[in-house]
Amino acid sequence: MSQDEQLRKERLHLLLQQLQIPDQVVQAHFQEAMIRKLVISKEKRAWHFHIEVPVVLPVTIYELFSDRLRVTFEHIAAVSFSFHYQKNDLTESEWGEYWPLIISKLSMISSGIKELLSKQTPAFDGKRLVIQVRNETEAVALKRKLSEPFQDSLASLSLPLVKIDTDIRESKQEFEKFVEKRNEEDHSKVVEAILEKKKQEKQAEKDLSGKPLVIGYPIKDDPMPLEAIIDEERRVTVQGYVFNAETRELRSGRTLLTFKITDYTDSILVKMFSRDKEDIPLLQAIKKGMWVKVRGGIQNDTFVRDLVMIGNDVNQLTPDERKDTADESEKRVELHLHTTMSQMDGIVSAGKYVEQAAKWGHPAVAITDHGVVQAFPEAYSAGKKHGIKVLYGLEANVVDDGVPIAYNESHRLLMEDEFVVFDVETTGLSAVYNTIIELAAVKIKGGEIIDRFESFADPHEPLTNTIIELTGITDDMVRGQPEVSEVLRKFKDWAKDAILVAHNASLIWGS
Repeated sequence: MSQDEQLRKERLHLLLQQLQIPDQVVQAHFQEAMIRKLVISKEKRAWHFHIEVPVVLPVTIYELFSDRLRVTFEHIAAVSFSFHYQKNDLTESEWGEYWPLIISKLSMISSGIKELLSKQTPAFDGKRLVIQVRNETEAVALKRKLSEPFQDSLASLSLPLVKIDTDIRESKQEFEKFVEKRNEEDHSKVVEAILEKKKQEKQAEKDLSGKPLVIGYPIKDDPMPLEAIIDEERRVTVQGYVFNAETRELRSGRTLLTFKITDYTDSILVKMFSRDKEDIPLLQAIKKGMWVKVRGGIQNDTFVRDLVMIGNDVNQLTPDERKDTADESEKRVELHLHTTMSQMDGIVSAGKYVEQAAKWGHPAVAITDHGVVQAFPEAYSAGKKHGIKVLYGLEANVVDDGVPIAYNESHRLLMEDEFVVFDVETTGLSAVYNTIIELAAVKIKGGEIIDRFESFADPHEPLTNTIIELTGITDDMVRGQPEVSEVLRKFKDWAKDAILVAHNASLIWGS
């Protein structure tokens, strides 16, 4: 044995004497033990002993040492310790003796799981501690919720880190009790969370009623334009309009607020983390449509791959809004507005238009979308809400009367009539000099296809390469087919008195 090891042993024996550990216990369990090191934190007034012991101590000796150490030095410092065992194998019975102490060290575990663990002693197969459970659901819940806290408990007791496993022993009655108890716990947690949330919301409403929102400290710095932010900055102040805001709870329990602001020179994403529960209602009070001044640091966020601001302080602003200062008797009425219902030509909803017109004191406003009237219901509701008259208009697409779209007009009931939609393929693009090589049609009634017609015709002349490429029809396909006159006669007999519909009808009619 080296001189250093002998000195460490002597220091441990002095400690044991100071703790008044009985001699027979020292002889039996600490004869070859030694202090490996002592870690002292002056700031926290804490000591931590690292003690090397040949084999795992019985649980009674462990508890005796722990209690005596705490009581002896509690007036001096917060004392803790770790045993480092040269041989840390435990038998099943030794695990059973330590089991109540292991359970007592578990944190963040529901009372149901603690009760299940305390009512049994686990089996040990040399590598795992096996817990009996009543069903598969209980097994999954136990492994998911207990895995990390169990390892922490073993580490705090200086025990070997073994895995925990389950052995399912089916019991319908116990399973029903388990499900019932779990539902009760879940319900109570939900109720507590709802009550806590309502309490926070009421407090936030009380704090914020009639006052501009302030998170952190008041900001007196002048803001810089967002377009000037091109790199990371330690501390900057910006202000702008909030056009998106979202809060979500993180796995750590903290709440993350993300909101986007623009000063119309540029835009930036701002992130803020709650420090405690009192911050949460304040973070949730940040809403789309607010004007805010924000102070914080600019960082390159690897998640969004862009510069973002980590906000420290937020102050709500009252923006200078545009006003209509005209006399009440001379207020204008807007007669030409495109809403979001105008395709590719409107970015504001009808409701927002009506709301803004009411703010400016306008007596009425007109909605004139492109070829649609879908904004009318929203405009009507907004007009009722804000007490403003809505003029319902339309930018209509006018048909050119000079180009006929119907031939041989007659009074027909279109909803009840039959339609024949047809098309032809020809030897060329002239209705005078070229002839038909194919005629195909479908008969439609009530929106459904009820019959089909299709026939080739022999033009008695070779087809040009252009026509073959355009139509996919070859000379072999039309050779020996019926004459054009016969095809047209059959088509007329098939179509009867139905309404004929065709694309490029003037060419087809001439054919």
